[in-house]
Amino acid sequence: MLLFYCTDCKEMLTASDSETPQRIVDRLDEHITKCPLGTFTYEGTSGIARRRLGDLRSFLEGEGLADKIQLRAPVPNDFKFM
Repeated sequence: MLLFYCTDCKEMLTASDSETPQRIVDRLDEHITKCPLGTFTYEGTSGIARRRLGDLRSFLEGEGLADKIQLRAPVPNDFKFM
């Protein structure tokens, strides 16, 4: 599973290992509509998920969305929700 944490509102969004990059981007984009200052930290809970993060980054760059949907460094272990 992929976990995305909005740096602005602290909401967590999840994506299953089988979701397409397009579907993940659509969901992140929906969140940005509600939270325009949001960027995302992320983590993968499985080896497959961590490998898929690279695919997602490539997809964002290929579609010209890397500036709109910003993925930050992985979530540190001490990340706290407000």
